[in-house]
Amino acid sequence: MYFTKLNFPLNFLKNYFKGHTRGAKAKRQILYSIVIKGFSVIIGLFYVPLLLEYLTQEKYGIWLTLTSVLGWFSFFDIGMGHGLRNKLTIALANSDFSLGRKLISTTYALLICIFSIVLLVFHLSNFFLNWNSILNTKTIDNYELYILTSIVFTFFIIRFIFQIISVVYLADQKPTATGMIATSGNLLSFLIVLLLTRITITGDLVLLGTIISAVPVLLLFVVTIISFNTKYKNLKPSLKEIDFKASKGIMNLGVKFFFMQITYLIVFTTSNFFIAQFYGPGEVAVYNIAFKYFQIPTMIFGIFMSPVWSAVTDAYAKSDYAWLKKTLKYANILSGLFGLGVILMIFISNWVYKIWIGDEIIIPYGLSITLGFYIILDLFITPYTYFINGIGKLKLTISLTFLSILIYLILIYVFGNIFKNSSGIVWSIVGGQILMIFIQPMQTYKLLNKTARGIWNK
Repeated sequence: MYFTKLNFPLNFLKNYFKGHTRGAKAKRQILYSIVIKGFSVIIGLFYVPLLLEYLTQEKYGIWLTLTSVLGWFSFFDIGMGHGLRNKLTIALANSDFSLGRKLISTTYALLICIFSIVLLVFHLSNFFLNWNSILNTKTIDNYELYILTSIVFTFFIIRFIFQIISVVYLADQKPTATGMIATSGNLLSFLIVLLLTRITITGDLVLLGTIISAVPVLLLFVVTIISFNTKYKNLKPSLKEIDFKASKGIMNLGVKFFFMQITYLIVFTTSNFFIAQFYGPGEVAVYNIAFKYFQIPTMIFGIFMSPVWSAVTDAYAKSDYAWLKKTLKYANILSGLFGLGVILMIFISNWVYKIWIGDEIIIPYGLSITLGFYIILDLFITPYTYFINGIGKLKLTISLTFLSILIYLILIYVFGNIFKNSSGIVWSIVGGQILMIFIQPMQTYKLLNKTARGIWNK
């Protein structure tokens, strides 16, 4: 009897995670992802004091602002990664590997064409850009910034092409593999940067930028070669499989995701830029350290939600509404629990900052409260966003996107001048997202109850 009781938890876990159903797969992926993402979070936390030690606060702020500015060019993906994910998920659900090869090959061809043009235009124009003015700094020579941006942008663009392998794993409902790739890239970069800080004295931003941007791309290249010659051999892309007729479905859905991405990209890639312009590069470091701390629950919650997107696509294609409703219920309960965790994080934030970065940078408590409030709202809306993305009914969200951007940009200049630190930028982000907080839950419930009509069902 004693050993039976002792073995109960192990037997329960074994039964809970076994099986080949959609739910069982998701549970296993969540379990594996928790370990991987937890390791990734730890790397990210150690990265901050390491970079602050190697660079000055202003140089660290410049690096963060620069990567945000370059992030604007991810517009040119026009949502094809997300479009491929949904279409490939359906193809794999039907075991249509021929269609899968066409979708992947065509996506590679389109991205190579688009980003080759983007890369060419950037390098032709980069020589004429005054990065000292763009980044609001005189600390670094403009020519050094030219070299830095040329290197970082090149690898940034190449990464968009090679990360298609991550989309394949996501479509196959294996987000753990994607997390492992990203975490491995971050770990390799971290170890090389750690070695760099021990053998050099001055903060060489060009060398640092090259390492951080190049290592993950090289890893993605290796993973792509291995994956398409082993596990996904039946999906291996080739020139003869390129079919631009197949691109129509990817492009149609991709463009919808593109317009949804616009809000995210404009808000989160311009926030550092606006902070640098309003308060200087030093405040960018303050904002990003606080944001990285409060992003932890979002990242962990993302672990639980990551398998849901493709699983929702699969379930909706098979009209499994019972599973969809049950999964949404559990996701909402979980988001509420994470929200309570964020409240605790606000109360202990100053203590955590003290242990984490010492006295090098002071984070205002008001900024922590503001970011905490934003993260709670983000946790609330995330389940509905994943469901709508997985189902692919995006027209309503798209129609609100430009209004959200307009609200955000107006509030930037209102709150940016009222507040004396980056809290004003965070409140602007909240204001820009407020419409989605009400609309997306309404649409999700209409879709799951089969009462969606008109724009609610497009």
